Amino acid sequence: MAPQPLEQGGAVTSFIPTGQEMAQRQNLIPLGRLIDFIIQRTYHELTVLAELLPRKTDMDRKIEIYNFSASTRQLFIRLLALVKWANSASKVDKSAKIMGFLDKQSMLFIDTADMLSRVARETLVHARLPNFHIPAAVEILTTGSYSRLPSVIRDRIVPPDPITPAEKRQTLQRLNQVIQHRLVTGSLLPQLRKFRIENGRVTFKVDHEFEVSLTVMGDAPTVPWRLLDIDFLVEDKETGDGKALVHPLQVNYIHQLIQGRIVDCTDALAEVYTCLHYFCQSLQLEVLYTQTLRLIRDRLDDHIHVDEYVVGSRLTVSYWRELTNKDPKSELGYRLTIQTDPNDAAKQLAILHVPSIGNKEADIADRAVRSDLLSMERLLVHTVYVRSLARLNDVKTELQLFLKDVEYNIQGTPAMLTVPVLNPCLRAEHIYITVDTHTGMLRCHVPKHLDCPIMPEMQHALNNDWSKLQHLISELRYWITQRRCEKTLQHLPAATQDRLPLIYSHTHPIARMGPHKVFIQLYRHANVILVSSFV
Repeated sequence: MAPQPLEQGGAVTSFIPTGQEMAQRQNLIPLGRLIDFIIQRTYHELTVLAELLPRKTDMDRKIEIYNFSASTRQLFIRLLALVKWANSASKVDKSAKIMGFLDKQSMLFIDTADMLSRVARETLVHARLPNFHIPAAVEILTTGSYSRLPSVIRDRIVPPDPITPAEKRQTLQRLNQVIQHRLVTGSLLPQLRKFRIENGRVTFKVDHEFEVSLTVMGDAPTVPWRLLDIDFLVEDKETGDGKALVHPLQVNYIHQLIQGRIVDCTDALAEVYTCLHYFCQSLQLEVLYTQTLRLIRDRLDDHIHVDEYVVGSRLTVSYWRELTNKDPKSELGYRLTIQTDPNDAAKQLAILHVPSIGNKEADIADRAVRSDLLSMERLLVHTVYVRSLARLNDVKTELQLFLKDVEYNIQGTPAMLTVPVLNPCLRAEHIYITVDTHTGMLRCHVPKHLDCPIMPEMQHALNNDWSKLQHLISELRYWITQRRCEKTLQHLPAATQDRLPLIYSHTHPIARMGPHKVFIQLYRHANVILVSSFV
């Protein structure tokens, strides 16, 4: 770069030492501000002088006025000299910059000399030249070329030869032995007993949760496990549309997290199981929660309700809410809670029923969660079916108190209780008692007589007051018997009447007959009415 004249500033300003440049900036003040300060000072002194002079003698006044005039004149003379000097201040500034640059160059020369002296006294004393490469020199002088390149060049540029298939099989077999030895000598959780060792890796599978593959990078006992693959087996076949529940980015994050935790862990396999088991249980609860919300939105409305959902801990769903509001015995309601084991986090999800159900039915409900098809609907259907059987058995026990020689039958899905009220009794004349799966309320009907007027009252008694059942079933017997008579007389020259088309005294024997009677009018004997009473 061509040198620049000092009058034009140029690059010299960049060589001013930092300390001097800051000092110069701190000692500068604008001329206008300086004049303003001088005027304020003069005015202040003049004001003070005007206040103090009336109290002094004439001679003191003259002395004070003279001192003020002299000091003020001296101050303004200095200001005038400073203003005149400012016209040539640029030359002084340039000189200061040049001096600063020269000082900096001098310091650089001094530092360089010191560094060279230190190298000569300390570093070069121990410096040695390498041995001369005589074979290379002879080869170059003899043949004019050089073929003995350093092997490091080949190692960095040319890839190494791959191992042979035999070496690969031998290495994988050795890895299998190392992994098997680790598993035999170490502690293994019962949940991880289902595994296979092949191709230099061990693959653990926990049904309905995950499948994970690990290996080791050496045969030393201190070499940590290396996590290879993670495959989550939790699926949502009802609402998932066949898509994976865990995104590949999430799988990669979990992979890195677990790998970081097992590097310095004393029981790496237990740590792997704990992390993946907790995640899978949280995922299962999330799937069940999502399915429950969809059931509420699409089909069941307010018949079920999510009472509580704690991520990764438990899900509580209530059902038969209408029965809960009407039945004083069910203060806690009908609920099922799917939760993790608070005492042992390694266990599978457990289902808690309120009110409690039998152990056999509870085991079947647990299998609904631990099966390949994770379904809240299946769990609710099974639970409601078990509850329906319990309610129908209670009704059966109550009816057996006054219907003893009757063959009761509970069958079908949904469960249905059939009660014959007559002997003999057609199947279509049985009372069919079922449980409304949505509300838990009992429903009843007689298939042959769907218009039976006693059924609404009996249904109300089943759901509210069982003490009326005996009377209502007795009334139903009479009513069905009357319908049988009507059906039989349809093929004979006679007809039945609900009321007697005659006026009779209350002292007549007919008035003393019971309420269950049939009036039969004979077509061939118009003046004869047959009265049949049921007792």
